[in-house]
Amino acid sequence: MSTTQGRANLVTVTIDGRELLVPKGTLVIRAAEQLGITVPRFCDHPLLDPLGACRQCMVEVEGQRKPFTSCTTTCTDGMVVRTHRSSEMARAAQEGQLEFLLINHPLDCPQCDKGGECPLQDQTLAHGPGGSRFVDAKRRYVKPLPISAQVALDRERCVLCARCTRFSSEISGDPFIELFERGALEQVAIYADEPYSSYFSGNVVQICPVGALTATSYRFKSRPFDLTSHPSVCNQCSAGCNLRVDVRRGEVQRQLARENMAVNEMWNCDKGRFGYEFLAAADRLREPLVRGELGGMERSSWV
Repeated sequence: MSTTQGRANLVTVTIDGRELLVPKGTLVIRAAEQLGITVPRFCDHPLLDPLGACRQCMVEVEGQRKPFTSCTTTCTDGMVVRTHRSSEMARAAQEGQLEFLLINHPLDCPQCDKGGECPLQDQTLAHGPGGSRFVDAKRRYVKPLPISAQVALDRERCVLCARCTRFSSEISGDPFIELFERGALEQVAIYADEPYSSYFSGNVVQICPVGALTATSYRFKSRPFDLTSHPSVCNQCSAGCNLRVDVRRGEVQRQLARENMAVNEMWNCDKGRFGYEFLAAADRLREPLVRGELGGMERSSWV
């Protein structure tokens, strides 16, 4: 491709007063990331199709009367964008949307497994209203709802970002989890006659931006700030998926997918994610064994 053709495929966008050249079709939220600007979001994920469900990533576009969702708006040549950093319109839109999200969200952060690494907590502190005008009773559901042996669902915490449903349909290809009902009754659920038997179900727990989907193996075990994280590689098969192993007091508390776009992207299977309990087993092999002269297994050294 010639230099002229290459430039023809680029557009100039200005975000918070900083100019940037990006390829045509680049989403505003991705362009902002290139400038080191983090636009608040819940539904957006780099490997999922844009949706604009949470309305949290609103930005002001010069010449337009209303704010736009930056996760679904593509950059055009000469576009001037102002994020919450420089736009009162964007800040007001984000604050108003957070107030709506918090209407039915329970105040159970101290007992929620997402506490300490929750985008809703962080964004409410940074961009949310200082108080609540809601005085009626919050919506209540039975909880937790075990939708599989590995995953528990708390519908009261759900912000309807649809990350879980999009992952199931777009990435794992087994849409066992969906959004049901409409309006104020809309909720994440599974089909009554189809169990959530996905081989990749643990990924929806990791990408859930709140504590709506939690891993049963990790519930109430630790706080994120009490964990020490170590990069590792899954040992369950030869694929070599990258993992992040979270340890507390010498014991593995959970394993998460670690990004490696050339190997596992940002995902891993349930065997690699949840198959770590053997590490603490009393009969686990902790030193090499070699077959002795009489045919039995004998302990050996590592050297």
